[in-house]
Amino acid sequence: MTAAYIINDLLFVVPCILLLLMVFGDQLRSPLIPLIIAGTSIFLVASLLGTYIYLVYSTPTQRLFISLVAIFTGVMIFSSVCRYSFWQSLFIISVIKSYSENVRFFSMEIYFLATKGLPEKALLQISGITTLLTFLSFPLIRMFFKELLRPALDYTVSLGIWKLVWVIPVCNNAVYTITITPDVSRYTLYPGNEFYFIPPLWILLTFSSYGILLKMMVDVSKNAALQESLHLSETQITAQKKQMELLQVRIQETSRFRHDIRHHFLAIDGFLKNDDMDGLKEYIQQSITLLPGQMSKVYCDNVTVNALLCYYREQADRAQIKTTFKITLPKKLPVPDTELCIMIGNLLENAVEACQRMKSEDKFVEVTLSMASSALLAILVSNSYEGHVQQAGDGTFLSSKGKGRKGIGLSSVLNIAEKYNGIAKVEHTDQVFRVSLLLSMRFN
Repeated sequence: MTAAYIINDLLFVVPCILLLLMVFGDQLRSPLIPLIIAGTSIFLVASLLGTYIYLVYSTPTQRLFISLVAIFTGVMIFSSVCRYSFWQSLFIISVIKSYSENVRFFSMEIYFLATKGLPEKALLQISGITTLLTFLSFPLIRMFFKELLRPALDYTVSLGIWKLVWVIPVCNNAVYTITITPDVSRYTLYPGNEFYFIPPLWILLTFSSYGILLKMMVDVSKNAALQESLHLSETQITAQKKQMELLQVRIQETSRFRHDIRHHFLAIDGFLKNDDMDGLKEYIQQSITLLPGQMSKVYCDNVTVNALLCYYREQADRAQIKTTFKITLPKKLPVPDTELCIMIGNLLENAVEACQRMKSEDKFVEVTLSMASSALLAILVSNSYEGHVQQAGDGTFLSSKGKGRKGIGLSSVLNIAEKYNGIAKVEHTDQVFRVSLLLSMRFN
């Protein structure tokens, strides 16, 4: 293996490592520095060894096998140091390998334009062209990874679709290895002018298919999140509407009673003048039944929170779910009502729905909301459930509403908790699911 081969191999590997560190550095496991050093070293050694073996075996089938082994080696290294699953890592490594191969492929075209032929072997001129193209294209591929690939991974971190979509970049690499690599590596091949169009068309086909796929995944996930947010907003509006309707009924009843109160006092006065105590007692008992019923339960002075609590209390009562609310909140809270509704609404909805799915009658929901201090909001929601809690490999909780779908509601709650530097704890033991939040906030 000559120096030119080693340089070309480093130009293939080093940009890949830098790109992975820049885009996925926050997803690396700890200890961070030792893992980076170990992973990078193993990756470099494996790449150099793979290049040497690649040069020894020249048939397309042999090179395809070596290429696939190289991909899976990179995947094993990346998934062992990063929090992404094997299938997600397979997609990432396959895409980044496509990028490096496309840079090298385009370098061949530039060399062909300059010399009207393809190189017999790795040359330092090719290394220079590859270095220039890597320097020019790196910002673009970094943008591609940050704006498309990373959002697609984050939005669909636990979806089963990653067990399928890896096929696209892996097959792309296989086609490149079988059909294109032999042509651009055989010194006996002297392509015609049609070679001018092959590299740009191949690059366009490769990354347009990746981009369209990732954009669709991001859009679908965003739509699901928006639907979840819309559903929560509709629930909040329904809760407020029911509160207003109930309040209006109570106002009308109170107004009617105030209108009739004078007649009641006149009747009482008549019983007293006639010294008819038995008749007075009977009249009072009858009048009590005509008094306005109990007003809607007031759990706290915050109208928004109180409306949600009353709404889900009604849902729980209909399903014969035992509810226990311990609420000690002031009227004004150091968090916007919108975020408060997302947290409390999602937690209550998940708790009530989990109980509704139970066949057992021993169903309960317990809610504790309090200000631990002037800037600490404590939220605790516990509920009974039956069956098994579904989790992805990274610990993310999956929704019971769709197979393999990430639990958007709970994810939104945890994101808000993280925004306020909160402490979030999710437990599920003995058929009890418990979410504890402690949020550190300040008044605006």
